[in-house]
Amino acid sequence: MKQIKRVAILGTENSHARAFATLMRTCPEMTLIGAYGAEPAANERFTADFGVSCAADPAAFAGQADGVMVTARNGAAHLALARPYLTPGTVLFVDKPLCGTVAETAELECAAHENGALLSGGSCLQYAPSLLRLRDKVNAARTEVIGASFSAPVELDSPYGGFLFYAPHLVQMCLTVLGGDVKSVRAIRQGDHVAATLCYDSFCASLFFGCDTYTASVSFRTGTLFGSVKNIPALYAKEFSVFRAQLNGTHRAALTGLSDHVRIACAIEESYRTGNEILLQTIS
Repeated sequence: MKQIKRVAILGTENSHARAFATLMRTCPEMTLIGAYGAEPAANERFTADFGVSCAADPAAFAGQADGVMVTARNGAAHLALARPYLTPGTVLFVDKPLCGTVAETAELECAAHENGALLSGGSCLQYAPSLLRLRDKVNAARTEVIGASFSAPVELDSPYGGFLFYAPHLVQMCLTVLGGDVKSVRAIRQGDHVAATLCYDSFCASLFFGCDTYTASVSFRTGTLFGSVKNIPALYAKEFSVFRAQLNGTHRAALTGLSDHVRIACAIEESYRTGNEILLQTIS
């Protein structure tokens, strides 16, 4: 008989926590053993809806949980929440943004690697079928790409980390299609919107933060291809399936590029705050 995998969720205030707890109910090989959240009202609702207690200490499940899903809205809390679970064989999903700074993401990834913990997470947009189709077109004819454009919503002054709370979605759209080898960034803020230019080796991509749709286009020498994402919640199941595969042992390879969305988003924010072009190797 297979051992039932024990999972804890840290961050009950996020709708993602509820989505993952619901998905977990369809998985006979895993059980939700408890949760944690910084907002008492959210904890009460979570307990009522999912029948598990919410601990006062986020480290309460260390040594008990086989897997942990960190869904706290503010990325600044993610490293501290994950740290007690960076142990051999433990599987961690860490929501977007992976952490609140580039240095913290590096510490998280390094600790996971050194301690033998498996890590996944970031924005669910990396699994959007329309973006993956565009990525395949780019990979098949990258030398023919002359530019690209992406747009998505943003919450510049979010109480959950400001720009870094929602910006990873749009950044991830670009990275999914074009890759993470961005050389430099320029950005400006105008009111509640941000316009950014990401420079690659032979072309640039424009990102517009502030519209109400998720759109993408890539221009080739022979024409332009388009994509859009209309059902974000449907992608939760995609990222949950990666966590589930890691937990079940069917996907044990370390994922790459997990922290790229933080690296690029921080560069964009630094650029619009300072007015400077940011070279990626200077980001800290």
